[in-house]
Amino acid sequence: MSFADKMRVWMPLHENGVSRAAHFVGAYMFTFALLVPLCLVRVPVGGVEITAAHALVVAVALYAVSLEWTAGLLMALPLVPTLVAAQSVAALPGSTAAAVAVGVMVVRFALVVGAHVVFEKKTHGLSLGGPLLFFIEPVYLLTLALFAMGLKRDLHARATAGGTPAARLAA
Repeated sequence: MSFADKMRVWMPLHENGVSRAAHFVGAYMFTFALLVPLCLVRVPVGGVEITAAHALVVAVALYAVSLEWTAGLLMALPLVPTLVAAQSVAALPGSTAAAVAVGVMVVRFALVVGAHVVFEKKTHGLSLGGPLLFFIEPVYLLTLALFAMGLKRDLHARATAGGTPAARLAA
């Protein structure tokens, strides 16, 4: 399924601005909560310690850019301060770091699910890409911002073309 097809399915489920903002913040909260424990997995590489958190940030950024390069690059920028914040929390005593990470994850799920229920009056579960969507949803949101600025017109035309992806495949 192309990114335009994914956008076509995603857009009607995220029409409210407050809900979109909650999803944007929620994606980085999700990433932060996972980066905290991953900061503790360290591998020395040529005098520098690389963590599993570094690997996750690189993987998420590369996947985001592969979906839509402009929005992917924009989405990757806040990953840097998110990683730095996670490294700072990971340096706290273990139980404190764990409590912060779990607390952020709980708040994130409450924020995003609440935004869907209250502002969208609908929910989609994990049908739009599963847990991977939690990482890369800012790509979708930033793509909408690019559309609003009159950019990415070809992608916008493909994403808003009539019919569902399944209906077009059957035709």
